[in-house]
Amino acid sequence: METIGTDFGSCNLKTSTGIIVPSKVTKCDSSFFGAEYLVEIEGESHIVGEGEYDTILDKTKKENFLPMLCLALGLSTHEQATRVVAGLPIGQYKSKEKEKLEQMLQDNKMLNFKLNGVERQIIIENSAVTAEGIATYYSLPVELRNGLRNKDIILLDIGGRTSDIALLKAGKKRRIDESTSLEVGMINIYKDVVNKVNSKYTLGLDIEDAENILKHGLEVDGEKQDTEFIKEILMNNIKKVFKELNVSYPVRTAPLLVTGGGGEAFFKAINRRYPTAIMAPNHMFSNAIGYKRVGEKLWRD
Repeated sequence: METIGTDFGSCNLKTSTGIIVPSKVTKCDSSFFGAEYLVEIEGESHIVGEGEYDTILDKTKKENFLPMLCLALGLSTHEQATRVVAGLPIGQYKSKEKEKLEQMLQDNKMLNFKLNGVERQIIIENSAVTAEGIATYYSLPVELRNGLRNKDIILLDIGGRTSDIALLKAGKKRRIDESTSLEVGMINIYKDVVNKVNSKYTLGLDIEDAENILKHGLEVDGEKQDTEFIKEILMNNIKKVFKELNVSYPVRTAPLLVTGGGGEAFFKAINRRYPTAIMAPNHMFSNAIGYKRVGEKLWRD
């Protein structure tokens, strides 16, 4: 039976099969046409991938968990039964949120829904919750893991709402020796950028417009604007991560494994500061792939 890793990120929903959809959900009428992903469940219709980001830090309190779970599994498997592993940031994993997410998966093990008008029934035969940092380590190719086997590793995951740092101690079974979660993520940066742009140019842009500004620049009244001020916003955010790494982690003696969408965006700056930094292969899917591998070890047939 297939095991699917599901990463309910603040920016994107991702699975170990390569599915990636923006973490946005909008309720709509069941007669709505034109959405790429329409999920109908429990008498409600949801467009997944459109709307506003859910910026709640606690993943167990995300109100759109159920339609996103249906979409994740509906797009990832054609089978009726599957196994699912989800994850939490290390700080949440160590608290009661782990038990809450486990219960949420257990409570929704029988899924009956429509995906783009097609009836689906998926049974979650087994489910588990693991920590994001350990999952990323398990997602690494065997050769890379072997090269790091006898070394402590610092893992840096810059996601949508948080930057999570963990020190994974060397050994046959990796353990988390130290961990930190900072409220520095791409959505926070998008918010800072939009607030500055709106103030500077008297605009009413939304947080969803920030990614386009970062990629393509800003045009106001038909004229391209100087966006050099954005560099200061970016550096002010990443400096918070650098400070924590310098104060609490052995960055000069341990390799720094970087992952997450924000990790890619800031990798050049990170690598300039820390020459031992390594970008995780499949960084966008490293957590989801790691979740799958944790499940495969857990449920060896």
